[in-house]
Amino acid sequence: MAKFEHGSVNAFNITSPERYRCQVFHYHRKLSRLYLSVYQGNRHEPAFYLLFSDVAYIEAPMSWRGAHFDIAEREECIALMLEVGLVGEAIHQFPDAYATITDYARLYRARTVHSVIRIIASSAAILQTIPVEIQ
Repeated sequence: MAKFEHGSVNAFNITSPERYRCQVFHYHRKLSRLYLSVYQGNRHEPAFYLLFSDVAYIEAPMSWRGAHFDIAEREECIALMLEVGLVGEAIHQFPDAYATITDYARLYRARTVHSVIRIIASSAAILQTIPVEIQ
């Protein structure tokens, strides 16, 4: 698993990410893992998969065009966590109050013509195959 830094652009270093489309493949709720199938063009077999681990928040359609993910600055991630109730207002007075969450959380974003995909997770990786048990 790669742990990317806040402010990373093209977090997965995908060449020509606009040529891909993403689809939610599987969410393993007990392990908080999100698997996305990533297809090149109109092909029917995934080119690769994206795995997000320790997922705390997902805002995305089931599929979208483009695979250009960036990682928001820490402040934007914390603002979204506040907005959706993952952390409380105490973070303003005691910045370390939620350190066990905020030190590891990353806000991965992908923008499309129609929406912004937002995923809060601790890490992410590109996979060539997925575990047999979820196929």
